[in-house]
Amino acid sequence: MSRKCQVLVVDDSPLCRQLIIDAITRDADIEVVGEAENGEQAIRKVAELKPQVVTMDVDMPVLDGLSACERIMSETPTPILVLTADPRNQAPELTHRALAAGALALQVKPALDAGPEAWNLAREVKLLSTVKVIRHLRGVKKPATGGFATATASSSQALPEVAPVGASPVGLVVVASSTGGPQVVHKLVSELPADFPAPVVVVQHINAAFADSLVGWLGTSAKLKVRSAKDGDLLAPGTVLIAPSGFHVTIPSRGRVSVQPGEPRDGHLPSATLLLESAAKAYGKRVVGVILTGMGIDGVDGMAAIRAAGGKTIAQSQESCVVFGMPGAAIAKGVIDHVIHGDDVGRALLKLSRGQDPTK
Repeated sequence: MSRKCQVLVVDDSPLCRQLIIDAITRDADIEVVGEAENGEQAIRKVAELKPQVVTMDVDMPVLDGLSACERIMSETPTPILVLTADPRNQAPELTHRALAAGALALQVKPALDAGPEAWNLAREVKLLSTVKVIRHLRGVKKPATGGFATATASSSQALPEVAPVGASPVGLVVVASSTGGPQVVHKLVSELPADFPAPVVVVQHINAAFADSLVGWLGTSAKLKVRSAKDGDLLAPGTVLIAPSGFHVTIPSRGRVSVQPGEPRDGHLPSATLLLESAAKAYGKRVVGVILTGMGIDGVDGMAAIRAAGGKTIAQSQESCVVFGMPGAAIAKGVIDHVIHGDDVGRALLKLSRGQDPTK
């Protein structure tokens, strides 16, 4: 008999805790092994009970949920699902702090009178329970290993100069990212200079309620212009376009994007594979595809299309991934040119833009 998914529920409201418990225990494979009403209790109970997943409230007495996330991820790394009741008012700060602290996912609390079925937490909790999270110690990076060409340059070194627009072999960068990816995308975008010679288009899987705040967070430290993609947008150097939730972003022809509704592919809307496949057709050998941490296989077929078109492909290294699913599947398929630590993806793109080996 397989072991049930064990969950710690953290919320200062007894009513909320009971609603969460009722919602997730509707699934017979989930067991609530403990409750906590503030962040300090959560830290102690995670260490004591070793749950597979923690559901974490944000606003609590004694110690708030996001501070608790930071402590848990540095002391007893555990998949954390952050729940908030008011994303529109606090989402920019919440998204930034929760993701930076190591939370894997964000979800909006439904109205208290909506009933347990409205919480729809069981599937998310079970998915997160399969993730092997890494310890979050700021500034610490494991040395890269493995049989692929892997970047080892220190991120504290000066970034290389960028080739003049028109002289660069890179005409477009497309990125596929999912669970654990926002932190990597944030670092990547923040390190690219304002005169980076190619536009960047990103598919980041995230709860729709937090998509706009993610764009705002990415833009706070970027030298490039970061915004949500709109149908007909021009692909110009110095811009980063983020695929909006609920729409596929594709590149029907060189220099322009299409943003359209549609059916999910590989379980996702937007689909990274659709973006990457269209980029391969439009840009051929001048496109660079990047596949980052995440569950599932979205983007793998797209990376194959870019490789077949003569473009360059980069996968995030296993030791720097929260979830090695997407990049691992792409590597296993044999469609990756370079495996790069998550901290060094921006540096690798800069080197490729100058026609240099990104691993040296």
